[in-house]
Amino acid sequence: MSSHYYSQKPASSGKTTTIQTYQLGNRLSFKSQSGVFGWMKVDKGSELLLNNVDIPIKKGLVLDLGCGYGLIGIALAKAYTKVNFVLADINELAIKLTKENCKTNGVEDNTEVCQGNIYEPVKDLKFSVILTNPPLMAGKKILWEFVSKAKDHLEHKGSIQLVVPKKKGLKSMQKMLESVYDEYEVIAKGSGFWALKANK
Repeated sequence: MSSHYYSQKPASSGKTTTIQTYQLGNRLSFKSQSGVFGWMKVDKGSELLLNNVDIPIKKGLVLDLGCGYGLIGIALAKAYTKVNFVLADINELAIKLTKENCKTNGVEDNTEVCQGNIYEPVKDLKFSVILTNPPLMAGKKILWEFVSKAKDHLEHKGSIQLVVPKKKGLKSMQKMLESVYDEYEVIAKGSGFWALKANK
């Protein structure tokens, strides 16, 4: 057992909560539990990314990488019903909660939930967009894999869109994006976070 949420079997006190939130025009309900990132309330960074993402409205496949209890992927799947979403996480508890939350919020038709390390569970898929609130606590090696390997899983002109705290990890993430994609753009700033986007 690990005490960190970025692990297959995280330690959990067993405490659960239900998060009621209003996102992208829909009322949503999420069951969450200790042992999953941001388990007690909607994370401000995730919310900033969610409200500023660039999604292909008519078709495409979108990955919510490191989905936690499913906030980003489920809120988008509810808003963009013609787009298909894959929600992936290494954390088995996160996957269990996400599957439950997909049912609760009625997005089972356009979501698929899979468990595994980084891009392992989606190794044969290509995405028009990869979204992530990356696990900074997991260290630079893991973050580098999130960013660099995204390129292999993006369609031509696809994008990785992510969020990082301004005071922790922003400069490092900017360097990573520049070294892999040459350039990136800032799509939003707020609540101490920056949302960034880089195209393949």
